[in-house]
Amino acid sequence: MTDRLPPGDRAEPPAPSGSEPPEGLVELVEALLLTVDEPLSLEALGAMVGQETAPELLEAALAQVAGRWESHRFIELSTREIGGRRVWHLVATAAVAPYLKAGDPGRVPKLSRAALETLALIAWRQPITRGEIEASRGVAVNPQILKQLAERGWVRSLGVKDSPGRPEMLGTTRNFLNDFGLNSLADLPDFERFAGQDDIDV
Repeated sequence: MTDRLPPGDRAEPPAPSGSEPPEGLVELVEALLLTVDEPLSLEALGAMVGQETAPELLEAALAQVAGRWESHRFIELSTREIGGRRVWHLVATAAVAPYLKAGDPGRVPKLSRAALETLALIAWRQPITRGEIEASRGVAVNPQILKQLAERGWVRSLGVKDSPGRPEMLGTTRNFLNDFGLNSLADLPDFERFAGQDDIDV
């Protein structure tokens, strides 16, 4: 299992607590984290496990899960903020990347400089049309770039602009924020620093 998101903080190992998870809760939480593709909040875990399970028991279970994986070289329990909520996810560490690259040459390709610049323009200047992107970059936008960004779930249509030709307006998605570890568009890094990367693999 690999994580396409930028790494969050490693969850803290168990700390002494008066809330000891009931038998089986740690194993259940661990299994849920291994099974789902998306990070889980306390609310999401509570809905899966049962609302009668107190949040402090879920937190204690998460702490024990973190401790169980603390010595693992290739997997860790990552935690970070998404949309103002703390979420947890069992993810592969960067140490596994060379093995994946060697064993799966057909995996999703990295984003090119042109794709990064296009994505950055959409994120920072949305809603934006394809023509406005081309005007900013000074070159035509390859349709495959927009297709690639849409397939990754980062770009969506925001309707049409009330101007001649009624061009489509583009913007980013919640998946874009999640995958880049952002709570909101206000957390976007410096435009030039983001767009100026040689490539990015997410």
